[in-house]
Amino acid sequence: SELDPAKLASVRRSLEVSHEDPIVGSSVEMSNEELKIRALSNFASQQRAVTDKDYESAIYSMPSKFGSINRCNIVLDSNSFKRNLNAYVLAADENSNLVVASNTLKENLKIWISNYKMINDTIDILDGKIINIGIEFDVIADKDYNRSDIYRECIETLSERFKKSLQMGEPFYVTDVYYELNRISGVIDTNNVKIVNKSGTQYSQIQLDLNDLMSADGRYLSCPFNVCYEIKFPSIDIKGAVR
Repeated sequence: SELDPAKLASVRRSLEVSHEDPIVGSSVEMSNEELKIRALSNFASQQRAVTDKDYESAIYSMPSKFGSINRCNIVLDSNSFKRNLNAYVLAADENSNLVVASNTLKENLKIWISNYKMINDTIDILDGKIINIGIEFDVIADKDYNRSDIYRECIETLSERFKKSLQMGEPFYVTDVYYELNRISGVIDTNNVKIVNKSGTQYSQIQLDLNDLMSADGRYLSCPFNVCYEIKFPSIDIKGAVR
């Protein structure tokens, strides 16, 4: 009380804090589709968790001051004799890219979920997996259109369409790529679309042959229940040819 309030305010304004660890679990803007999915999960929850959708709603509604879960999927543990559930979760970094949730975030989530779960339920919070993918396309252009302009529009269209990662366990539909490309003015037809696995320093370390996950008719990539597909860098992970 004896200190000068002006000096106190000046010192407080001058403080800066640096943290060596990256921000994990930050809140990111939701797309309309994400908002719809979360609203449906919350509709019948009644502030308690009975079904898997109730648990998802509770997880997504955790206050941001405790961190934020970006993707989750609740799965009944088939190896458990009791009513044990596995909650697979992923967070997002400051660039809205998917990352593994920190231990602190998962501990906060464990405490938060305890306020909603049924007394007989046990729930394990586990890390989800990220599979980074890229798109390679081949389209035929109308001869009256500039190929460079068409290529640029193809990249921009696909980047906008797939800028948000899919929900956990959601398949990636190759037919959506064909649909978006064929809607572009000047594109006569799409010859081929190939989905490739991206891995390395800046990507998830998961390497796999995506052909093993491709449906028999080539229309979609199936997705394991604990996995999210993500196009991390659309500007470089989406490329193709215009003929």
